[in-house]
Amino acid sequence: MVFFICNACGESLKKAQVDKHVMKCRGCQVLSCIDCGKDFWGKDYKNHVKCISEDQKYGGKGYEAKAKKGDVKQQQWLQVT
Repeated sequence: MVFFICNACGESLKKAQVDKHVMKCRGCQVLSCIDCGKDFWGKDYKNHVKCISEDQKYGGKGYEAKAKKGDVKQQQWLQVT
């Protein structure tokens, strides 16, 4: 799940809470992803559906991500259709 920080007030938000927060917080123009640190202006945050994992973030210099079983099956299914 992707979490954001409002750069105006500093509140941590789940992606589902952002729309509601933007209506409430007048200074909210930029949101930062907690995991990757990328800034999102306006409604750009909606396109940020997948982020780096904790393993990638804290895995060190030579970390290699393992393919998740669900992702492998999804890619196989997409190739069939």
